[in-house]
Amino acid sequence: GVPEADQLELFRILAAILHLGNVVVRRRDRRGDGCFVEPADESLGLFCTLLGIEASQMTRWLCHRK
Repeated sequence: GVPEADQLELFRILAAILHLGNVVVRRRDRRGDGCFVEPADESLGLFCTLLGIEASQMTRWLCHRK
């Protein structure tokens, strides 16, 4: 009963969430206080493409608590 356009939108969002789970977040130092995500991370690129957001902004917000 869900229109095809809505189904495709839901699948796109679900695919983005699944790709986000594959993004590798690495710690910056031994204490584990800082972290970073490689800008060339393929899963991050797919996530951002699917949702139409900038990878640089997503990388920033994955590693900052505010």
